[in-house]
Amino acid sequence: MNFRVLAGMPNSETEMVLAARFEELGTADLVATRSTTSALLDAAGEYPEIDVVLIHQDLGPAPVFDAIRDLSHRHPQLAILLVSPTMDPDTFTGAMESGARGVLPDDSGIAELETRISKAAEWSRTLRRHLESASLDVPASGVRGRIVVLSGAKGGVGTTTCAVHLAMAAAAAGRVVCLVDLDLQTGDLPAFLNLRHRRSISDLADAGDDISPGMLAETLYVDARGPHVLLAPEHGERGEDVNARATRRVLGALRSRYELVIVDCGSTMNDATAMAVELADSTVVTVTPDVPALRGAQRLMAMWERLQIRAHEDVFSLVTRHSRKNEIQPDFLQQLLGTKVLRTPVPAAYRALEPGENNGDPSKVTDEGLRKAFARLASELDLLNAPAQPGSGGKGGSGPTPPGGLTARLAARAEPLPSTRDVSGFLNGSGAPAPMSDHGGPVPPMGRSPIPGAPGPGGGPGGGPGGFGV
Repeated sequence: MNFRVLAGMPNSETEMVLAARFEELGTADLVATRSTTSALLDAAGEYPEIDVVLIHQDLGPAPVFDAIRDLSHRHPQLAILLVSPTMDPDTFTGAMESGARGVLPDDSGIAELETRISKAAEWSRTLRRHLESASLDVPASGVRGRIVVLSGAKGGVGTTTCAVHLAMAAAAAGRVVCLVDLDLQTGDLPAFLNLRHRRSISDLADAGDDISPGMLAETLYVDARGPHVLLAPEHGERGEDVNARATRRVLGALRSRYELVIVDCGSTMNDATAMAVELADSTVVTVTPDVPALRGAQRLMAMWERLQIRAHEDVFSLVTRHSRKNEIQPDFLQQLLGTKVLRTPVPAAYRALEPGENNGDPSKVTDEGLRKAFARLASELDLLNAPAQPGSGGKGGSGPTPPGGLTARLAARAEPLPSTRDVSGFLNGSGAPAPMSDHGGPVPPMGRSPIPGAPGPGGGPGGGPGGFGV
C-alpha cells in the first residue's frame, strides 16, 4: 500500500504545485489538503492510516510551531515534515523542538520529496506497529479522547463530588478515564479518594514541551477502583507553575492516551482553567438552586464570553442539591442562565454522600437515588461510549465559541501555547504493565526520575477506614 500523506498548504497555488508533484510519485498518495491549521488538526483525526503530515511554514492562523506541537501530542504516531522556503538554523531548531521529523525545502524535486516522505512514513508505520503491539488500549489509530470540564458557580456547590462520581461511572462502563484536579490552590481529590501521592500536575509543568508516557506513568496515580488521577499541587503556591501553556501541553498529552479526560476546575478562574475550558469538548457549570450560586454562574459564563473562550449557549448547567421543595426549579434556572440545563439533577441527599466522602471511597455511597442520578448524568453527557473512530463521522473538539479565544490573546502577548482498565502498559511505554504497590499505586522505576526536581515516589491510599488520607 502506498504511503498516505496529509498536507497543510496556505493557498491554492502551493496546493496545486504539491498535487502536481504527487502525481509523479509512485510510492505516496496525497489524501487531502487543508488551508488552515485548525482544519489540518481536525483532518488528522478524520483520515485513518495517515503516515505523514506536510505542513507549510506559512500556514495559519495559529503559529505553525504550535500546530506541529498539537499534532504531535494528539497523534504521536504521525511523522510531521515542515515545508519551508528558508532552511536556516532557527527554522530547523524550532521544527525539531515542536515535534517535527524534519524540514523539507518548498522547492524540493521529485526525487528528494519521494525519499524524505518514504523515510518519514516508514518511521511512522514502525512506531504505529510498536504502539499497537504494546497495548490494545493505545490510540495509535488517531482516536482523539474527549475532554469534559466541570467548573463550579461558586465554592461548595459539589463540583468535585460530581467530577469524581462521573469519572467512576465512566470507568465502570469500561472507558479509559483520567481525572484531573485543576483546582490548583485548593483541590483536594486525595480526601475524596483516600490516596497519597507526591507527584502532581506541577511536575509535568516542569517537564518541558515533551511529556513522555514514562513521565505520565510516574506522575499519575493508578486507582484500582476507578480512573487514573492527576492531582493538584500539595502546596497551593506551586499552582502558579501551571500556566495556560502547561495546561495545553498536559491536556493534549492526556487526550492522546485516554478515551476520556474529566477536569475538575473547582470554582477558580485563572489562565490554566480558562485554557481547559477552551480546549474542552463539553463544559459543565455546577450550580445549586439559590440566588448566590445563580449570580456566580452568570458572572463565570459572562467572563468566559468576554475572554472569547466559551459561549454561554455552549455550556451545560448541572443542578445539585435538587429538591421539589426548592423555590428555584431547573426550568426556571434555565430561563435565568440561558444555558442547556442537564435533565438529571443531583438530589439534595447530604447524609447519603457522607459515607463516601468521610471514608474517601465513592463506592460507599449506596443511596440508590444518587447512584442512578450520576449514572444518568454520565449517559446524558455521553461519557459511557467510546470515542468515535477516525472517518466515522464523529466530531471532536469543542462546540461553537466566539472567535479569538485564549490562544489568540496569549499569542498577542507573545506567549506561545502549546475505565478502570489498567492502561499502564502504554503509560510506561514498554508494553508491560506498570508495577503496583501493595496499596494500588504505581511504583516508579528504581534510581530514575525523569522529571527534574520532582519529589520522591508516592504510595497508595493512605490512612485507614474513616481517614481522609491527608
